Amino acid sequence: MLPRLNTTPSPGPLRPFFMASSPSQSLDRFLARLLKQDPPRAKSLCVSLLGDALGPHGGAIWLGDLIELLAPVGVNERLLRTSVFRLVAQGWLQSERHGRRSLYLMTDTGRRLTALASQRIYDGPPQAWNGEWTLVALPRNGANGLAERAELRRELEWEGFALVAPGLFAHPATEARAAHDILEKLGIPDKALVLAARDLADAGGLPIASLVPQCWNLDAVAEQYRLFTRSFSPLTAWAAHASPAQAFALRVLLLHRWRRIVLHDPQLPMPMLPDSWPGSAARELCARLYWALFDASEIHLEAIASRENTHYRPLPPAIDQRFGGRPAAG
Repeated sequence: MLPRLNTTPSPGPLRPFFMASSPSQSLDRFLARLLKQDPPRAKSLCVSLLGDALGPHGGAIWLGDLIELLAPVGVNERLLRTSVFRLVAQGWLQSERHGRRSLYLMTDTGRRLTALASQRIYDGPPQAWNGEWTLVALPRNGANGLAERAELRRELEWEGFALVAPGLFAHPATEARAAHDILEKLGIPDKALVLAARDLADAGGLPIASLVPQCWNLDAVAEQYRLFTRSFSPLTAWAAHASPAQAFALRVLLLHRWRRIVLHDPQLPMPMLPDSWPGSAARELCARLYWALFDASEIHLEAIASRENTHYRPLPPAIDQRFGGRPAAG
Protein backbone atom coordinates (compact mmCIF):
# COMPACT_ATOMS: atom_id res chain seq x y z
CA MET A 1 0.00 0.00 0.00
CA LEU A 2 1.28 3.45 -0.86
CA PRO A 3 2.38 5.95 1.82
CA ARG A 4 -0.61 7.57 3.50
CA LEU A 5 -1.69 10.87 2.02
CA ASN A 6 -2.70 13.81 4.14
CA THR A 7 -6.49 13.70 3.99
CA THR A 8 -7.15 16.40 6.58
CA PRO A 9 -10.17 18.42 5.41
CA SER A 10 -9.04 21.54 3.60
CA PRO A 11 -10.49 25.02 4.19
CA GLY A 12 -12.57 24.35 1.09
CA PRO A 13 -12.23 24.97 -2.63
CA LEU A 14 -10.97 28.27 -3.94
CA ARG A 15 -14.23 29.92 -4.96
CA PRO A 16 -14.37 32.47 -7.74
CA PHE A 17 -13.67 35.88 -6.26
CA PHE A 18 -12.56 37.74 -9.35
CA MET A 19 -15.50 40.07 -9.83
CA ALA A 20 -15.14 43.77 -9.21
CA SER A 21 -11.33 43.72 -9.33
CA SER A 22 -8.60 43.75 -11.96
CA PRO A 23 -7.16 40.45 -13.23
CA SER A 24 -3.86 41.25 -11.50
CA GLN A 25 -5.55 41.82 -8.12
CA SER A 26 -7.65 38.70 -8.55
CA LEU A 27 -4.63 36.57 -9.34
CA ASP A 28 -2.74 37.97 -6.35
CA ARG A 29 -5.67 36.96 -4.13
CA PHE A 30 -5.76 33.54 -5.72
CA LEU A 31 -2.06 33.05 -4.99
CA ALA A 32 -2.53 34.20 -1.42
CA ARG A 33 -5.32 31.70 -0.89
CA LEU A 34 -3.31 28.87 -2.39
CA LEU A 35 -0.47 29.60 0.02
CA LYS A 36 -2.81 29.89 3.00
CA GLN A 37 -4.68 26.72 2.09
CA ASP A 38 -1.58 24.55 1.70
CA PRO A 39 1.77 26.22 2.50
CA PRO A 40 4.50 24.40 0.58
CA ARG A 41 7.51 22.91 2.32
CA ALA A 42 10.70 24.60 1.19
CA LYS A 43 12.75 21.50 0.38
CA SER A 44 9.95 19.77 -1.49
CA LEU A 45 9.23 22.96 -3.43
CA CYS A 46 12.91 23.19 -4.41
CA VAL A 47 12.78 19.66 -5.80
CA SER A 48 9.67 20.52 -7.82
CA LEU A 49 11.40 23.60 -9.22
CA LEU A 50 14.56 21.68 -10.08
CA GLY A 51 12.73 19.06 -12.10
CA ASP A 52 10.19 21.25 -13.82
CA ALA A 53 11.98 24.54 -14.53
CA LEU A 54 15.68 24.62 -13.72
CA GLY A 55 16.80 21.19 -14.93
CA PRO A 56 15.74 21.76 -18.56
CA HIS A 57 17.68 25.05 -18.57
CA GLY A 58 20.97 23.49 -17.50
CA GLY A 59 20.28 22.76 -13.83
CA ALA A 60 22.32 25.59 -12.30
CA ILE A 61 21.33 28.73 -10.39
CA TRP A 62 22.85 31.29 -8.04
CA LEU A 63 21.57 31.02 -4.50
CA GLY A 64 20.49 34.67 -4.51
CA ASP A 65 18.45 34.12 -7.68
CA LEU A 66 16.81 31.03 -6.19
CA ILE A 67 15.84 33.07 -3.15
CA GLU A 68 14.33 35.72 -5.41
CA LEU A 69 12.37 33.16 -7.43
CA LEU A 70 10.81 31.42 -4.44
CA ALA A 71 10.16 34.34 -2.08
CA PRO A 72 6.74 35.07 -3.69
CA VAL A 73 5.56 31.51 -2.96
CA GLY A 74 6.15 31.68 0.76
CA VAL A 75 9.73 30.42 1.12
CA ASN A 76 11.91 32.74 3.18
CA GLU A 77 15.68 32.97 2.86
CA ARG A 78 16.47 31.03 6.05
CA LEU A 79 14.30 28.06 5.11
CA LEU A 80 15.63 28.07 1.58
CA ARG A 81 19.26 28.05 2.68
CA THR A 82 18.54 25.12 5.00
CA SER A 83 16.73 23.23 2.25
CA VAL A 84 19.52 23.74 -0.28
CA PHE A 85 22.08 22.58 2.29
CA ARG A 86 20.08 19.38 2.81
CA LEU A 87 19.75 18.77 -0.93
CA VAL A 88 23.53 19.03 -1.21
CA ALA A 89 23.96 16.57 1.66
CA GLN A 90 21.54 14.15 -0.02
CA GLY A 91 23.35 14.33 -3.36
CA TRP A 92 20.75 16.28 -5.36
CA LEU A 93 22.92 19.38 -5.71
CA GLN A 94 26.56 20.40 -5.58
CA SER A 95 27.85 23.87 -4.83
CA GLU A 96 30.54 26.08 -6.30
CA ARG A 97 31.92 29.13 -4.53
CA HIS A 98 32.54 32.20 -6.66
CA GLY A 99 33.89 34.80 -4.29
CA ARG A 100 31.06 35.54 -1.88
CA ARG A 101 28.44 33.94 -4.10
CA SER A 102 27.30 30.33 -4.32
CA LEU A 103 26.27 28.59 -7.53
CA TYR A 104 24.24 25.39 -7.13
CA LEU A 105 24.21 22.72 -9.83
CA MET A 106 22.16 19.56 -10.18
CA THR A 107 24.21 16.39 -9.81
CA ASP A 108 23.86 13.27 -11.94
CA THR A 109 21.85 11.79 -9.06
CA GLY A 110 19.55 14.80 -9.00
CA ARG A 111 18.99 14.59 -12.75
CA ARG A 112 18.30 10.86 -12.58
CA LEU A 113 15.77 11.21 -9.76
CA THR A 114 13.94 14.11 -11.37
CA ALA A 115 13.85 12.24 -14.69
CA LEU A 116 12.22 9.24 -13.01
CA ALA A 117 9.64 11.47 -11.34
CA SER A 118 8.98 13.33 -14.59
CA GLN A 119 7.65 10.18 -16.23
CA ARG A 120 4.86 10.01 -13.66
CA ILE A 121 4.28 13.77 -13.48
CA TYR A 122 3.88 14.47 -17.19
CA ASP A 123 3.08 11.15 -18.88
CA GLY A 124 0.35 9.72 -16.66
CA PRO A 125 -0.77 6.10 -16.23
CA PRO A 126 -0.73 3.67 -19.18
CA GLN A 127 -3.87 3.89 -21.28
CA ALA A 128 -3.68 0.20 -22.19
CA TRP A 129 -2.34 -2.92 -20.51
CA ASN A 130 -0.95 -6.16 -21.94
CA GLY A 131 -1.82 -8.21 -18.87
CA GLU A 132 1.74 -8.60 -17.62
CA TRP A 133 2.85 -7.97 -14.05
CA THR A 134 6.25 -7.20 -12.58
CA LEU A 135 6.78 -9.19 -9.39
CA VAL A 136 9.39 -8.84 -6.66
CA ALA A 137 9.65 -11.94 -4.48
CA LEU A 138 11.62 -12.11 -1.22
CA PRO A 139 12.91 -15.63 -0.54
CA ARG A 140 13.24 -16.81 3.05
CA ASN A 141 16.97 -16.18 2.90
CA GLY A 142 16.49 -12.86 1.10
CA ALA A 143 16.72 -9.37 2.58
CA ASN A 144 18.24 -9.73 6.02
CA GLY A 145 16.59 -8.30 9.10
CA LEU A 146 13.44 -6.28 9.70
CA ALA A 147 15.12 -2.95 8.96
CA GLU A 148 16.36 -4.07 5.55
CA ARG A 149 12.98 -5.56 4.62
CA ALA A 150 11.15 -2.44 5.83
CA GLU A 151 13.38 -0.19 3.71
CA LEU A 152 12.83 -2.38 0.65
CA ARG A 153 9.08 -2.31 1.23
CA ARG A 154 9.09 1.52 1.50
CA GLU A 155 11.03 1.88 -1.73
CA LEU A 156 8.82 -0.57 -3.64
CA GLU A 157 5.61 1.05 -2.37
CA TRP A 158 6.91 4.47 -3.36
CA GLU A 159 7.39 3.07 -6.87
CA GLY A 160 3.76 1.88 -6.82
CA PHE A 161 4.21 -1.79 -5.96
CA ALA A 162 1.80 -3.42 -3.52
CA LEU A 163 2.19 -6.40 -1.22
CA VAL A 164 -0.22 -8.99 -2.67
CA ALA A 165 0.99 -11.96 -0.58
CA PRO A 166 3.64 -12.51 2.11
CA GLY A 167 6.98 -11.64 0.56
CA LEU A 168 5.47 -10.90 -2.87
CA PHE A 169 5.11 -7.39 -4.36
CA ALA A 170 3.37 -6.69 -7.68
CA HIS A 171 2.76 -3.87 -10.14
CA PRO A 172 0.99 -4.09 -13.51
CA ALA A 173 2.85 -1.29 -15.29
CA THR A 174 6.25 -0.61 -13.71
CA GLU A 175 9.15 -2.05 -15.68
CA ALA A 176 11.43 -4.65 -14.12
CA ARG A 177 14.32 -2.18 -14.46
CA ALA A 178 12.76 0.02 -11.75
CA ALA A 179 12.72 -2.92 -9.30
CA HIS A 180 16.33 -3.81 -10.13
CA ASP A 181 17.33 -0.17 -9.59
CA ILE A 182 15.76 -0.22 -6.12
CA LEU A 183 17.62 -3.39 -5.17
CA GLU A 184 20.87 -1.89 -6.46
CA LYS A 185 20.27 1.32 -4.55
CA LEU A 186 19.77 -0.61 -1.30
CA GLY A 187 22.84 -2.77 -1.94
CA ILE A 188 20.87 -6.03 -2.09
CA PRO A 189 20.71 -6.91 -5.81
CA ASP A 190 20.98 -10.62 -5.03
CA LYS A 191 18.45 -10.74 -2.18
CA ALA A 192 15.19 -10.74 -4.19
CA LEU A 193 13.75 -12.20 -7.39
CA VAL A 194 12.38 -9.85 -10.07
CA LEU A 195 9.93 -11.62 -12.36
CA ALA A 196 7.58 -10.91 -15.23
CA ALA A 197 4.32 -12.87 -15.05
CA ARG A 198 0.73 -13.27 -16.18
CA ASP A 199 -1.99 -14.58 -13.93
CA LEU A 200 -3.95 -17.63 -15.10
CA ALA A 201 -7.38 -16.64 -13.82
CA ASP A 202 -9.02 -18.24 -16.87
CA ALA A 203 -7.87 -21.59 -15.49
CA GLY A 204 -9.80 -20.99 -12.28
CA GLY A 205 -7.35 -18.99 -10.20
CA LEU A 206 -7.91 -15.66 -8.47
CA PRO A 207 -7.09 -12.73 -10.80
CA ILE A 208 -4.41 -10.50 -9.30
CA ALA A 209 -6.35 -7.47 -10.58
CA SER A 210 -9.20 -8.36 -8.21
CA LEU A 211 -6.87 -7.44 -5.34
CA VAL A 212 -6.61 -3.79 -6.42
CA PRO A 213 -9.05 -2.39 -3.80
CA GLN A 214 -7.29 -4.32 -1.03
CA CYS A 215 -3.70 -3.58 -2.02
CA TRP A 216 -3.76 -0.01 -3.31
CA ASN A 217 -5.35 2.86 -1.39
CA LEU A 218 -7.02 4.47 -4.38
CA ASP A 219 -9.72 6.23 -2.33
CA ALA A 220 -7.20 8.58 -0.71
CA VAL A 221 -5.54 9.34 -4.05
CA ALA A 222 -8.91 9.95 -5.70
CA GLU A 223 -9.88 12.48 -3.03
CA GLN A 224 -6.63 14.37 -3.57
CA TYR A 225 -7.38 14.58 -7.30
CA ARG A 226 -10.85 15.94 -6.55
CA LEU A 227 -9.40 18.54 -4.19
CA PHE A 228 -6.87 19.56 -6.83
CA THR A 229 -9.65 20.09 -9.37
CA ARG A 230 -11.76 22.12 -6.94
CA SER A 231 -8.78 24.24 -5.94
CA PHE A 232 -7.47 25.11 -9.39
CA SER A 233 -10.60 25.18 -11.57
CA PRO A 234 -11.27 28.90 -10.86
CA LEU A 235 -7.93 29.74 -12.46
CA THR A 236 -8.93 28.43 -15.89
CA ALA A 237 -10.45 31.67 -17.17
CA TRP A 238 -7.72 33.87 -15.70
CA ALA A 239 -4.41 32.14 -16.33
CA ALA A 240 -3.90 33.98 -19.63
CA HIS A 241 -4.05 37.34 -17.81
CA ALA A 242 -1.13 36.56 -15.47
CA SER A 243 1.98 38.72 -15.55
CA PRO A 244 5.30 36.87 -15.98
CA ALA A 245 5.94 36.98 -12.22
CA GLN A 246 2.40 35.79 -11.40
CA ALA A 247 2.57 33.09 -14.08
CA PHE A 248 5.81 31.75 -12.65
CA ALA A 249 4.48 31.64 -9.08
CA LEU A 250 1.28 29.95 -10.24
CA ARG A 251 3.18 27.41 -12.36
CA VAL A 252 5.43 26.54 -9.41
CA LEU A 253 2.48 25.98 -7.06
CA LEU A 254 0.41 24.16 -9.67
CA LEU A 255 3.19 21.75 -10.58
CA HIS A 256 4.24 21.30 -6.95
CA ARG A 257 0.72 20.38 -5.83
CA TRP A 258 0.35 18.07 -8.84
CA ARG A 259 3.70 16.39 -8.21
CA ARG A 260 2.80 15.62 -4.60
CA ILE A 261 -0.35 13.81 -5.72
CA VAL A 262 0.95 11.81 -8.68
CA LEU A 263 4.01 10.55 -6.80
CA HIS A 264 1.57 8.91 -4.35
CA ASP A 265 -0.51 7.52 -7.22
CA PRO A 266 0.49 3.91 -8.07
CA GLN A 267 -0.14 4.72 -11.76
CA LEU A 268 -2.21 1.63 -12.43
CA PRO A 269 -3.25 1.15 -16.06
CA MET A 270 -6.52 2.85 -16.95
CA PRO A 271 -8.39 -0.47 -17.50
CA MET A 272 -7.76 -1.31 -13.82
CA LEU A 273 -9.02 2.01 -12.42
CA PRO A 274 -12.59 2.69 -11.26
CA ASP A 275 -15.06 4.24 -13.69
CA SER A 276 -14.96 8.06 -13.78
CA TRP A 277 -11.48 8.08 -12.22
CA PRO A 278 -10.99 11.70 -11.00
CA GLY A 279 -7.32 11.61 -11.92
CA SER A 280 -8.22 11.93 -15.59
CA ALA A 281 -10.12 15.22 -15.18
CA ALA A 282 -7.45 16.54 -12.81
CA ARG A 283 -4.66 15.76 -15.29
CA GLU A 284 -6.56 17.46 -18.11
CA LEU A 285 -7.03 20.57 -15.95
CA CYS A 286 -3.38 20.60 -14.87
CA ALA A 287 -2.19 20.33 -18.48
CA ARG A 288 -4.47 23.15 -19.63
CA LEU A 289 -3.33 25.50 -16.87
CA TYR A 290 0.32 24.51 -17.19
CA TRP A 291 0.48 25.47 -20.86
CA ALA A 292 -1.61 28.62 -20.31
CA LEU A 293 1.00 29.82 -17.80
CA PHE A 294 4.12 28.40 -19.41
CA ASP A 295 5.32 31.07 -21.84
CA ALA A 296 4.82 33.99 -19.46
CA SER A 297 6.46 32.04 -16.62
CA GLU A 298 9.50 31.37 -18.81
CA ILE A 299 9.97 35.12 -19.34
CA HIS A 300 10.21 35.63 -15.58
CA LEU A 301 12.47 32.61 -15.09
CA GLU A 302 14.90 33.70 -17.78
CA ALA A 303 15.03 37.28 -16.50
CA ILE A 304 16.27 36.02 -13.12
CA ALA A 305 17.95 32.64 -13.60
CA SER A 306 20.03 33.52 -16.67
CA ARG A 307 21.82 36.47 -15.06
CA GLU A 308 25.59 35.86 -15.10
CA ASN A 309 24.82 32.14 -15.41
CA THR A 310 26.93 30.53 -18.12
CA HIS A 311 25.19 27.19 -17.47
CA TYR A 312 21.77 28.54 -18.50
CA ARG A 313 20.52 26.78 -21.65
CA PRO A 314 17.56 27.20 -24.03
CA LEU A 315 14.71 24.76 -23.50
CA PRO A 316 15.12 21.43 -25.32
CA PRO A 317 12.38 20.55 -27.85
CA ALA A 318 11.29 17.60 -25.69
CA ILE A 319 9.64 20.03 -23.25
CA ASP A 320 6.82 20.50 -25.77
CA GLN A 321 5.81 16.85 -25.18
CA ARG A 322 4.91 17.36 -21.52
CA PHE A 323 1.33 16.47 -20.61
CA GLY A 324 0.76 14.88 -23.98
CA GLY A 325 2.04 17.82 -26.01
CA ARG A 326 1.80 21.59 -26.11
CA PRO A 327 -1.55 22.73 -27.54
CA ALA A 328 -1.42 24.21 -31.02
CA ALA A 329 -1.46 28.00 -31.10
CA GLY A 330 -4.88 29.53 -31.61
